Amino acid sequence: MTLDKQLARCAREYRRLDADRWQLALANGHAFEVAAWRSGDFLLLDADTGLRPAVERLVPLAERARELPAAVKFALRGSSALRLRAEFPLPEEGDAAERIREHLDGMSAAFDRAQQWVSCEPAGAEAACLNAEGDGQAVPGSFSEVLKEAGWPYRERQGGALLADLETGGRFLQAEVESRGAGARFRVTLYRRDGAGVADEQALCLYLFEANAALRYARAFFEREGAGVAAGFDVRVPSAPTAAEAAHALAALSVAGRQCAREMEVFENAAVAGIYQSARRSTQEHSKGA
Repeated sequence: MTLDKQLARCAREYRRLDADRWQLALANGHAFEVAAWRSGDFLLLDADTGLRPAVERLVPLAERARELPAAVKFALRGSSALRLRAEFPLPEEGDAAERIREHLDGMSAAFDRAQQWVSCEPAGAEAACLNAEGDGQAVPGSFSEVLKEAGWPYRERQGGALLADLETGGRFLQAEVESRGAGARFRVTLYRRDGAGVADEQALCLYLFEANAALRYARAFFEREGAGVAAGFDVRVPSAPTAAEAAHALAALSVAGRQCAREMEVFENAAVAGIYQSARRSTQEHSKGA
C-alpha cells in the first residue's frame, strides 16, 4: 500500500498538497489539523496546539512530557506557540501502516492531553507520575541482537543494561537502551544539577522545547532526581524496534549530543540561564507585536 493511501485511511479528513506533503484532520476529544511531509526516509508530523503557555508553565509541561505517546513531543518554533511534533523513519520493507497509525493516534492523544494540562492544571502543579508504557528494564537478549544487526557498537553494563556509544566527535557519550512496555527507549542524559533555581529550570525547559523543534526523532526529557534535575534526549519506539529504527535512534541522539551537550552545560550557570530566558522573552514579545 502506498504512503498516500495509508495516510488517507488513518485520518478523518485528508488532503494531498503535493507528492510529499499532506494535510490531515484528526480528532480525539478535540478536532485539529496535522501537517505531514516526507523528508528522505522519514515522515514528519506537526500540529499547532493553539496554546501559548506562560513561561512558568514550561517546567510542569516538560515534566509531564514523558506521558506523551512514544515519539510525540512539545516544540516551540519561532514564537511562544506550543506545537506537537513527531518524526519517525518509514520502514524500508513491508507495510508501514501500523507505524503510521501508531504515531497519528499518538498525535491525537497528545493533543487532547495538552489541552487538559494547560487549561486545567495550576502553574507549578506537581506532575503526575504516569507511565503508560511500563517501567524501563534491560532486555539484553533482544536489543543486543538488534544493535548488532544495526552495526552499532555497544556494551553491556553490570545488571544487564545496554550502553551504545554515540558518534559525537571528541565528546564521549553513551545512550542507555532499555525496554519500555512493548517498545524501547534510547536515552542520553546531558544535564544533571542539584539545587537549580526556578528561573534556571524555566530557561532550560524553554531551550529543550526549542531543541525539539530543531532535532529530528530525538525528544527532550526533564526529570526530577531527588533534590536535583536531569535532562537530555531520548527516542522511544512504541513496539519492538527494527535494526533500522535502532540505527536511526542512535544517530538522532548522536546529533543531539553534538549540538546540545555544550549548550546545556552552560545552563548550569544561573546568570547565563537568566540572560537566555530574558532574550527569548524579548524575541517572543517582539514577534507578537510585529
